[in-house]
Amino acid sequence: MDEIKAAVGAVCAVSAVRCVIGNIASVSRLKKQVMIIMDLLLAAVMASFFMRGCSSFEMPEIAVYEYESGEYESIYEKTLESQVSSNICLVLEQQLEAAGISCEKIEAEVNISEDSSIFINRVTVISGDFQAASEIIKASLGTETEVVNGIGEELF
Repeated sequence: MDEIKAAVGAVCAVSAVRCVIGNIASVSRLKKQVMIIMDLLLAAVMASFFMRGCSSFEMPEIAVYEYESGEYESIYEKTLESQVSSNICLVLEQQLEAAGISCEKIEAEVNISEDSSIFINRVTVISGDFQAASEIIKASLGTETEVVNGIGEELF
């Protein structure tokens, strides 16, 4: 790393001297000759760095977390179930609000089969009018859907 700092410092110094001499030299013929010499010096400094330190230069290794083959599928399935559950709850909440039923919390337990079929196992509702909310949910999702009153129960 010290070699890189030294090379960068040398390039900066040569470039600064080239700039200063270019501004000081007023005669165009002399200015062109000095600029050629400074360009050659700059090229020599850069070439010496590559000849000395390029072979030992290494980039740091970036750590990458590697998943097991089944982990991707598991993460995908959990994320998909969570998103589907969230969407179902949002639609049910909108239906309950449209019917004038206030709902504190609603959660749906879903299961997605291998053929991508969505099964809604259970819906937990905390509402002031649980019976009316239950009827609307069953009308939307089917009478076989289990609707549970979430008051007094720990939500999953």
